Amino acid sequence: MQLELLTPRGWENESKEFLKKWYSRIGYRPVETQPFEIMYSDLAGLLQTECDFTVWHKHL
Repeated sequence: MQLELLTPRGWENESKEFLKKWYSRIGYRPVETQPFEIMYSDLAGLLQTECDFTVWHKHL
C-alpha cells in the first residue's frame, strides 16, 4: 500500500505533522523523500512555499 504526503520545507504544518504520526502508528514507513520541484517541476510554481514529497509504504 502506498501513501504520498506533501509537506512544507523549513517549517512545520500541524496537520501534516499529525498525518506523519498517524501513518507511522498504522504501520506506514517513509521510503523516499524528494523536493517537490524535482518530482513535479511543472507544478512547483503553483505552491506558495517550497515542499517535500514523501512516499510512504505499508506491507499488507
